[in-house]
Amino acid sequence: MAAFFCPHCKGRTKTRTSRGLSATLRELIYQCDDPECSYSFVVQAEAVRTLSPSGKPDPSINLPLSPIAQVRAQNASADTASAAA
Repeated sequence: MAAFFCPHCKGRTKTRTSRGLSATLRELIYQCDDPECSYSFVVQAEAVRTLSPSGKPDPSINLPLSPIAQVRAQNASADTASAAA
């Protein structure tokens, strides 16, 4: 998980709790480590696009391919077509 810094004092934070909201969305509560600040905030982390397709895909998950993944897929198709010719 990505590190988040306190937006107020710029100090380090820790994840206090987290919960899944869906198969691709998670909500996390962070708290500042600085006892004088102690700011708490909510972060939502969501899978938004595919970089590399899964070897065990879940048919209920449909994330778009990233632009680089689209290029890789096109190149792989072209390579397969060239090899077959």
